[in-house]
Amino acid sequence: MNDRLLHDLLDDKSIWFQFTLSLKAKRINADTFVYYIRHVQRFLSKAQNTTVEKLTAQRVVTYLNVLSNNKLLEDWKINQSLDAIHIFLRDILHKDYTSTIDWQAYKQEVSHRPQRGMIIMEELDIPELIAKTVDKFEQSLRDNYGELLTRVVRTLRVRNYSRRTEHIYLMWATQFLRFLNNKDKKRITDQDVREFLEYLALKRRVSPNTQKQALNALVFLFKFGFERELGNIGDFVKSRSTTRLPVVLSKQEVINVMAQITLPKHRLMAGLLYGSGLRLMECIQLRVQDIDFDYQQIMVRNGKGFKDRVVPLPKRFIKALHEQIKTVKTIHQADLSLDIDGVYLPFALARKHPNANKELKWQFLFPATRIATDQRSGKTRRHHLHATSLQKAIRKAGLKAEINKRVHSHVLRHSFATHLLEAGYDIRTVQELLGHTDVATTMIYTHVLNKPGLTVKSPADLL
Repeated sequence: MNDRLLHDLLDDKSIWFQFTLSLKAKRINADTFVYYIRHVQRFLSKAQNTTVEKLTAQRVVTYLNVLSNNKLLEDWKINQSLDAIHIFLRDILHKDYTSTIDWQAYKQEVSHRPQRGMIIMEELDIPELIAKTVDKFEQSLRDNYGELLTRVVRTLRVRNYSRRTEHIYLMWATQFLRFLNNKDKKRITDQDVREFLEYLALKRRVSPNTQKQALNALVFLFKFGFERELGNIGDFVKSRSTTRLPVVLSKQEVINVMAQITLPKHRLMAGLLYGSGLRLMECIQLRVQDIDFDYQQIMVRNGKGFKDRVVPLPKRFIKALHEQIKTVKTIHQADLSLDIDGVYLPFALARKHPNANKELKWQFLFPATRIATDQRSGKTRRHHLHATSLQKAIRKAGLKAEINKRVHSHVLRHSFATHLLEAGYDIRTVQELLGHTDVATTMIYTHVLNKPGLTVKSPADLL
């Protein structure tokens, strides 16, 4: 093998089969094999016209220096790449000098941050995220603004924004730059923002909320991307607002939908959306310790706007919740026997309480069906159930129940608020339970208090 070019190893399937066996022997999660292989292939591709014999320690160290100083790569990816190259050189190419290289010196300190609303399996490192988003438009955007967009995404992650916000802000930044037709960064002005917002309103006819969302994204882009404040863009044409009432199910329709949900865990989750007024991700991210049976309440931690609140625990779901916690305990004990990394902990808890991630109380109340790999830290853990599984279950239940309304997860929250107002609870109480900052947001549900159909008889009924 010594006389073979490193570049020729890329197409040798037997090499990668041996490498996979080596990874498996070290109990590395199988889901990450593809990433380990990619790291090594990238390393080999940089060594053109170099044979296995001529791959000296100095050449490897030179590559490791470049790798460790790559600002576009996430810390976890650099560390994973180092491990992959180390294993490949030692176990496949049998290089004795691997023991003389201080691999740890090139590794990065991986930081942790809260991932509100995030599904770890779908998390992308920054270069892949930008490539996935920008390539939908033009490759030239990635070439011209790659560093700018990387700076924006890094700031979003450092400031603990959710994955959804990260994708949305990056999407708007990309659309704005595409609208300017690859204009030089130094020539982009506040007036360009105004023209883009008016384009959204007049040409694309987006909703007021969409236009506001785009403005927020561009304010962030200017502040942390261009590193200057967005000035006064003046009065621009705003999208025409429309008043839309929320879709609400009657009490009987809620019963019918619940009856059509097949899986018990989905039925329980849907029951909490309606019975406690939870948002979709608030329900998905509940942990065992958030259920307070003695006080019959649920603690919603780090909800929308990073706010905590207390909501009522429906009595009819107490037995089902006890059963669900027993299920979580069984799954958790099995995970402990596999010696996987513990559940994700928010903020600095992972550092303050290093063993808390393996305690039952911190486990997700609705765990995922399979173990996944955290694409940032490279750790193997069990995250919470994917949101789409519940969304699909509720939508299918609405179809089976033959309800001629658009039935989705948030409709149950709408119904929660509406039925409370119908029962005579005051608007401020409902506002607190929903977690609304402004009572004006809650006022949309007061349409149920205006009941012309009940207080005024139709002329047709007077005949």
